[in-house]
Amino acid sequence: MFSISVPPSFELAMRRSIFFILLIALYLVFGAFALQMMRRPASERKLEQFQLTSIESERIDLKRAELLNVLWAETVARTENDWYRIANQKLNHYEKTLQSSSALSSKETNDGSFNGALKLAFKLITTIGAVEPDELSAGGQLFAMFYSMAGIPLYLLYLTQCNRMLSSVITGWRVIVALFSFVFVSAVVVDILEKDSDAKSFLYNYFSVYLHFSTIGEESSNIGTVLMLVLCMTGLSLSSLTFGFVQQRLEKQLMSSEWTFSKMFGQLNKIKEKMEKKEDGDEIETTIINNHYSIAEEEEEEEEEEEDYE
Repeated sequence: MFSISVPPSFELAMRRSIFFILLIALYLVFGAFALQMMRRPASERKLEQFQLTSIESERIDLKRAELLNVLWAETVARTENDWYRIANQKLNHYEKTLQSSSALSSKETNDGSFNGALKLAFKLITTIGAVEPDELSAGGQLFAMFYSMAGIPLYLLYLTQCNRMLSSVITGWRVIVALFSFVFVSAVVVDILEKDSDAKSFLYNYFSVYLHFSTIGEESSNIGTVLMLVLCMTGLSLSSLTFGFVQQRLEKQLMSSEWTFSKMFGQLNKIKEKMEKKEDGDEIETTIINNHYSIAEEEEEEEEEEEDYE
């Protein structure tokens, strides 16, 4: 039998990390229930979506009529090659309009379930991905602001303890290797568990996982809510530790350049001060000369007055 010895700082940070994980779990459940009740009614959102679709349909009809009119007008006045070129340009433009309309009509919306509310709560406290304000009522938007105001610092407390735990066993360039290794393992898990009809490539899943871990987020994620929560609890900490390490290395590498820039900036300030002093000296000299001329002119005027008096 053998035992693995870990530093005391690792044990302390691990205990505190587990405490904050449990606290965050309770906070997420509370936020999910609250956000689920404060969503906008489905009928109201469907009516708004229908209005947008109607407006888009009218725009497509206008584009179609314009296309037909242009093609009809150009049929007689153009040669076959010119007509073919113009027709292709107009058809491409009409195709782009149809694609944008299709993207609008198929826009992903939250289904209002507890699972969707849980994902929204997790996004609010981790700043991962985008949140659609139209999904929440006015009260829900106010609640989301105060919820994230307390949730983000709470999650940062967890990240601080988790970073202390990981930094006690992973140091130097190994943090980068650890991050990308964990991204690889997470992408494999996502590729196995989240099979869908789109048949995303492994590179797509790898990049998707990295976007989550770096808090950049993804517009339409195919990762399940529970799986995303489990992976991000460790992935966010590894990415935070990696970014901190890279920041320190960049700061050291740029220190000499920063010092050179500071010296150049100081020299420019000295040159500016010398020029200002020179300008002040020239002004003083000009003032003295002007005063001298004024005194000389006054003396000449006095002499002329004395001569006239005599």
